Formats: sequence, C-alpha cells, structure tokens
Amino acid sequence: MKLLKLIPVLALAFLAACAPSVPQKDVDAAVAAFADAKAAQADVFAADAFKVASDANDALQANLTAKEFAKTADLAKAVVDASAKAKDAAAAGVEAVKTEVTKLAAEVPVLAELVKKELDKAVKAGKKSKVDAVKAKADFDAATKVLTDAQEAVKANNVGDAKTKLTAAQAALTAVQATLEAAGFKA
Repeated sequence: MKLLKLIPVLALAFLAACAPSVPQKDVDAAVAAFADAKAAQADVFAADAFKVASDANDALQANLTAKEFAKTADLAKAVVDASAKAKDAAAAGVEAVKTEVTKLAAEVPVLAELVKKELDKAVKAGKKSKVDAVKAKADFDAATKVLTDAQEAVKANNVGDAKTKLTAAQAALTAVQATLEAAGFKA
C-alpha cells in the first residue's frame, strides 16, 4: 500500500527529469549578442537589420515565457545571428553617416556665408526690397543656431545628432536663400 502512494511522486520526479531544460548558455549568448547590437546603435544606423534581431529576440522571449524549451536553442541561435548582422550593418551605417556628416559640415557653413551676403543686400535695400527682411533675418538666425548646435555635435562625435542638425540647418538656409533669391537678392 505504501508503495502505491510513492508511485505518483516517482512519476512526477520522472517527468520533471525528462522535461527539456533551458539551454542557458545559448540564451545567455543570445542576450549578450542582442545587447551588443543595441550598444552599436543598430536601431539607429541599421534599423531593418535591428528589426530582424528584435523580432528574433521577441520570439525567444516568448518561447522562454511559454517554457517550450525544445525550440529555445534554435531561437537563441537566430538571435545571435541576426544580432551579429545588425551590429555589422550598424558599423557600416555609422561610417556612411560619418562620411555624410563630414561633407555637410564643410558645405553648410559655406551656404550660411552665401545666404548672409544675400541677406545683407536685402537689409541694405530696406523697404525697397520685395522681401520681409526681418522675417528672413529671423529665419537665418534660427538656422545658424541649428548650425552651431550641429557643429557642437560634430565635435562631440555624435554623428546621428550631427547629421540631423546639419540637414535641418541646410534645409532652413536653403529656404531663406530661395526667398531672398526670388526677391532678386543673389550673391
């Protein structure tokens, strides 16, 4: 009789021993690889590749939550592979942005000087000009403030921020230039 009472306990112990366990090394490698991709700013510089890694990580996390460990090793490997690709793509993306920032950092200040000359002509013309020189000056000042912020971002080697700000400064200066040139003030 006592033996019959032990059968359910032994059966549970047997089932627990046979249940697949978490392949912890694989999961740890996946977590580390995904963290490396994030640290490389893959979400910024390689968004498509990072989305693949993120989706793979989400699938792994869902698998772990559901405790379906039979597929965990394969899902962890997919995270490692996708994260490595995202990290590599981010490195290439950073280099491409650095090249673009270098180009913009050289071109935008030259554009600012040209627009400044055109603006000075409009201001000198005064009320005879066909442009609102006060508004154009305010727009120019705002653009040069963005340019100054962009140059600080370049010095800080924050290429993502520098690119955004340089592009915004270029667009604002180009708009002021178009307004001035449409009114006949061309340097």
